[in-house]
Amino acid sequence: MWLQQVLDQHRSSAPDAIALRDVRRTVTWSRLHRDAHALAHTIAAHTTPGDRVIMLSTNCVEILATVFACALSATIAVPLNPALTDRELSAILQQVTPSYALVDTSGLPRLEHLRPALPLLAINSVADLPDPPAPATAVGTLGGAGLTDPVMILHTSATTGSPKGVVCDQNYFRHQAFSWQAEIGQAQRDTYLHTSPLCHGSITIALDYLCAGAPVTVLDQFTPQSFLTAVEQWQVRHTFLVPTMLRLLLDCRQLSESDLTSLRLVTHGGAPCPPELAHAAAEALGSGMRTIFGITEGGGPVISLAPDDKPEAPAVAGATCAGRPMPGVTARITTTDGRPAHPYQAGILHLKSAGLMRSYWNNPQATTQTIVDGWLNTGDFGYQDADGRIWILNRRSDLILRGGQNVYPAEIEHVLRTLEWVTEAAVVPAPCDTSGQTPVAFIQPTATDDFDERELIAHCIRNLAGYKRPTRFIPIRTLPRNTVGKLLRRPLEQHAADLACSNEPGRRPA
Repeated sequence: MWLQQVLDQHRSSAPDAIALRDVRRTVTWSRLHRDAHALAHTIAAHTTPGDRVIMLSTNCVEILATVFACALSATIAVPLNPALTDRELSAILQQVTPSYALVDTSGLPRLEHLRPALPLLAINSVADLPDPPAPATAVGTLGGAGLTDPVMILHTSATTGSPKGVVCDQNYFRHQAFSWQAEIGQAQRDTYLHTSPLCHGSITIALDYLCAGAPVTVLDQFTPQSFLTAVEQWQVRHTFLVPTMLRLLLDCRQLSESDLTSLRLVTHGGAPCPPELAHAAAEALGSGMRTIFGITEGGGPVISLAPDDKPEAPAVAGATCAGRPMPGVTARITTTDGRPAHPYQAGILHLKSAGLMRSYWNNPQATTQTIVDGWLNTGDFGYQDADGRIWILNRRSDLILRGGQNVYPAEIEHVLRTLEWVTEAAVVPAPCDTSGQTPVAFIQPTATDDFDERELIAHCIRNLAGYKRPTRFIPIRTLPRNTVGKLLRRPLEQHAADLACSNEPGRRPA
């Protein structure tokens, strides 16, 4: 049992060292060991091995304690996003059929309404559970989950459709912990600040630090102010941020007044980060910036670009350099017909490692389509340069096919962002009678009055081949994103399709 070994090892070697911390509690390794075993006994009283235990809560240390407790009780932890609507939450509950739940005060009435018969435990009461019976290393007669037994279901972010449940075993987390340690080399003194929702795949990074014995501090909710305060108060050395968070930090007046001298490394991922944003953040935060490309199905972070690795200019404008495969991960690019791609030739990124997901929950068809002969099809379009770096262009589902030619939204978005008054841009396909699909650009200007369609058209004529140029420009106040900053293209595609069908002008703010 990998996770039990982690608990036992650090409780034995450093019982009074900090394991977890949030604004409410500081938890030592000795206390985490006790809480996890006490909760495991409580869970075991309401479940059988293999049952699902959901967590519906904002970020708190008890979510991570529950992961260990589920491994100890041979059940499967299912962290859920409290930002889900009741409709979305109900669909996931129907898929995973939970037997037990841990909830915060906001989640309690929702689950009582959606699953009135489901046994519940207030998540903030874990510390008040009675001590487990001795010996604490054995949970009843269960013996805990094995290395290849499922211990968690993480749901994809559903930027391309309905979320799928990614089934993770303990080997998934063990492989990721070893890979992260070999790549990053964090020490036990390196306090890690977790800023993203713990229902997100980045929970693997928090577990990486815990497995190394490093203290993990959990933000209940990210704001620039809460982040800066936490770094200064707890002397944070490592953290993970998504590009949206970086932008918010750069716009925060408190940034220049904060003491960030403890910060040594900022890993960023979850969405492409423009090089100019990464450079500005490195200057402002005074920290190394490491690019992380992660995919939930692939075991979390799988490709990394070190702060001192300076790649060449992209072969395709707008491509993002993800870096090189992390230790234990093999990557390859194949053409759409399955042949190995040449350097700089665009194709589909595939990954292989010992830490891939076991399957999609109750979805064997999607599983066999995604993992073939041990290779995970990421669905991402990219290329590999002569030095072995992986560059990402777009999701395969985002590719625009215009008159038989591939159009990469990332390239057009890059060109559009070079205009000073364009804050963000998103390019999606719209149906077209003559060419099948046509690019449509949604533009987020710095101010509503800044939108200038004539300048956009002229700028694209100067910088893009004819088949790449958007046929419509639509101003939008804010581009839609999910809770971890990923762009939600599907609502934009629907809006573009509706406009195409109605032939309405596209200059009306969306």
